Amino acid sequence: MFVINKKVQARLALWLQERYRLRVRVVNGDTAAVGAGATRKGIIGEFERAPGFNVIIMSPLAVGVGLTIVGANHAIHLERHWNPAKEAQATDRIDRIGQTRPVHVYLPMALHPDTTSFDLNLDRLLQQKSTLRDAIVVPEAVGEQEVVVALGLAG
Repeated sequence: MFVINKKVQARLALWLQERYRLRVRVVNGDTAAVGAGATRKGIIGEFERAPGFNVIIMSPLAVGVGLTIVGANHAIHLERHWNPAKEAQATDRIDRIGQTRPVHVYLPMALHPDTTSFDLNLDRLLQQKSTLRDAIVVPEAVGEQEVVVALGLAG
């Protein structure tokens, strides 16, 4: 489960522990990347070794490059990030080489029967940003010889 706010992370972990009788761990910016004690990889390894149903709460900002969480196959983005690439990067930690099950992504939203909710507006905005990003044409790689010619350094 991906949650940005540390207070929400802590309260959610306590509630889930009481509800499901699980040891719910949190990985966020306070979690050591390396060293002694509980590290990000150590907590994820513990999560993946636990048999059956399990829950881990992670900050999408703290689970960037270098982490693989193929022991999970359901990602819940409880709090949305303004940058859709951060959400995609967090989800990609689960949907990696070595994943043997289908990955399911959930974006819970509060909806109002008469008014467009904040969650729905935010989701539309994030989708528009993703669509715009995907529509940008990226040029092909430029070779060394093309750079030399373009800069007038050919001699």
